[in-house]
Amino acid sequence: MNTFQNIDDKLIAFADKHNARLTKDRNGFFPIERRIDWIENQIRKAIIIQPAFLMTPNTDSLLWNFINVAWIMRNGVAVKPGWMKILLEKSDFNFINKDIDDLLFQSKNNLCNIKLEDVE
Repeated sequence: MNTFQNIDDKLIAFADKHNARLTKDRNGFFPIERRIDWIENQIRKAIIIQPAFLMTPNTDSLLWNFINVAWIMRNGVAVKPGWMKILLEKSDFNFINKDIDDLLFQSKNNLCNIKLEDVE
């Protein structure tokens, strides 16, 4: 079973609404994840849903993180520290399935309110 099958449509709709790119299972990164990226006023923003990798590699038993991040680039390099807010940490995926609408709403509010001084 695809872990994300119950929420992919909502992630796609969110990405479309915010002129963002949804990536699935990025090659060379986490083998199972979802990430929505966009740029607004020079600030790069992302919603990341990825395993915490604290348990077995079996995806049915993984714990998950739901993270909001924002950063800027200077000369092709991410400026640290940037900004991050963890909405869920080491949670069962059922919480994400159940609360995806609220998590996306919180993410939108968090990331749309980021200013340059928050990420420099």
